[in-house]
Amino acid sequence: MSKIVRRSLVMAAIVSGVWSAMISPSRAQNISDRKIAQLFYPQVSEQATLRVIGKGRASQPADRASLQFKFISNIPFESPPEGVLSQFDTPGEPLSEESLQPIVDALVAIGVPANAIEVKIVEPTGSILPFPFPSTATEGGAEVAVMVEQPTRDRLDQIVDTASDAANNLEDILLSTINVQYAVDDCQALERAAYQSAVEDSQNRARAIAEAMGADLRGAPSVAEPFYGIFLPGCNSEGNLPFGGSAATPYDPNSPVEVEVTKEIFTSYPVR
Repeated sequence: MSKIVRRSLVMAAIVSGVWSAMISPSRAQNISDRKIAQLFYPQVSEQATLRVIGKGRASQPADRASLQFKFISNIPFESPPEGVLSQFDTPGEPLSEESLQPIVDALVAIGVPANAIEVKIVEPTGSILPFPFPSTATEGGAEVAVMVEQPTRDRLDQIVDTASDAANNLEDILLSTINVQYAVDDCQALERAAYQSAVEDSQNRARAIAEAMGADLRGAPSVAEPFYGIFLPGCNSEGNLPFGGSAATPYDPNSPVEVEVTKEIFTSYPVR
């Protein structure tokens, strides 16, 4: 018998022994189908049921918008002279509030209140999470946030164009990204509308499936929310993802100026 075969038999015996120690035949017989079924969500019962996912969404015009302009230092890269193995240029001057003042002045000139503009210097940081989690590292720079009440598409476009033109006139500053975050005054009303939409969707799905099966729905359904819902951004919030996350999205001049909330629910209908 070859060494490979003997090693395989020994490994199989070890795995078999460990598994037998963990779950004996008597123990395995005590695990009923009902307990195994509890791994599913929502909980499975002995009664015949029909389970569907209801998806709902609701939206309304935004009451506020926050435009977030990210700037970095514009340092041109120069190749090292021939024959030089490596050359490290002296880092440029870090961005400061004074260097961004022309952008602030341009925004004030078009009617943006000075107290609606916030300038923040961002220090570079490394990632705090290992692979394969998304990197949380930041390269540093500066951010200019502009709060807009009762935003319209034309007004947002005007602010974006003004900030972009002002940045283009500065040699040492480069506009990196433009993000926007919309908010509403009454989040609860918007979330209730999203839940109502999800309930109606689950009812429509359940009726269609029951009709196709020749079954009848009876009684009130059991309802549960998916566990991952707590990690997703809600109305006017950033969510609870362990590796960070933001409700702000890249600015798109073609997207509606509104807040949209989506909800999912799991429903279990008794059938006969």
